[in-house]
Amino acid sequence: MKLYPECGPCMLRRVLMFCENESEETRYQVVREVCGLFSERISPDMSTTALANERNRILEKITKDSNPMKRLKEESMDAALELYPRLEERLGGLDEGERFRTALRMALAGNIIEFGARDHQVNLDRLEEEIMEIVEGKPEIDDSDEIYGRVKKAGRILYVTDNAGELVLDKIFINELRNYADVTVAPLSRPVQDDASVEDVKRVGIDGDILPRGDFIGVWFERTPEEFQKAWKDADLIIAKGMACYETLVDRTDILKGKVALLMKAKCRPVADDIGVPVGATVVKLL
Repeated sequence: MKLYPECGPCMLRRVLMFCENESEETRYQVVREVCGLFSERISPDMSTTALANERNRILEKITKDSNPMKRLKEESMDAALELYPRLEERLGGLDEGERFRTALRMALAGNIIEFGARDHQVNLDRLEEEIMEIVEGKPEIDDSDEIYGRVKKAGRILYVTDNAGELVLDKIFINELRNYADVTVAPLSRPVQDDASVEDVKRVGIDGDILPRGDFIGVWFERTPEEFQKAWKDADLIIAKGMACYETLVDRTDILKGKVALLMKAKCRPVADDIGVPVGATVVKLL
C-alpha cells in the first residue's frame, strides 16, 4: 500500500510512544533523526511498512532497546490469557460450522489489541466486552464462508501473526484450524513494536510448527527467510492478520494467488479508505 501524507505524523507519534521512558535528550535525538528520515523518504512511492522499518531501526540504534514495548505487550497478553478459559467455553456445544466462524471472529476481535494506531485506542479493562461485540457482530467485508470452504479442503495452512496481545485469541483459532489441516505459525523472529515474536508465541502456549518470518512487520516477501518463502508457496491457505499484512500484501498479486485470508480491524483512515470500509470496521477478506 502506498504511503499517505497523514502516515508521517502517525509514525512520529508512535515512535514517541515507543521511547516515552527515555530521557528528554534521547527523545529529541529520536525526533530529529526520524524527521530527517521522513523529509528524505516520504513520497507516494514509499510503502508505509518500509518507512516504519527504517524508523524502528533508528529508534533501536539510539536507545539500544530492542524491545521497547515489552511491558505493554506482556500486560496485553496477560489480560487476554485471563479471558482464555471463558472464551474457549463459548465454543462448546456449537456445530462444526458455527464453531469455526466463532473461533475465526475471536481471532479477528483480537486485532483490536494494538497500541498507537492513529484512530484507535486499546482499553484492556473492557477487553472481553469489546471482543464479544466483534464476535457477535458482522464484519464489514465477510468472506468467512468461502474461507471455511477452503479450510475444509486444505492440507497445509500458514498463519501469519500480527500483535502480541492478540495471540491468545489466535491460539483459539489455530486450535480450531488444526482440526482440519496442518498449521504452521509465523511470528517475527525478534521483538519489533508490539508485534508478536517467537518468544511471545511460546509465552501464550501456542505450540507445534513455529516458523519465524524475519524482523519486518507484515510480510515483505523478499526479505523473509527461504524456509518461510517455501512454506508460503506450499500452503493451501494463508491466514494473514492485521493492517501491516494488508499494507505489505495488497499490491502483491504475484504472491497472493487468491489464497490469502486477511483478518483485520481497519484502525486508521488511510487503510480504511484503501480497502473501502469505515474506520473501525472489521474485515475478513480473501486476497
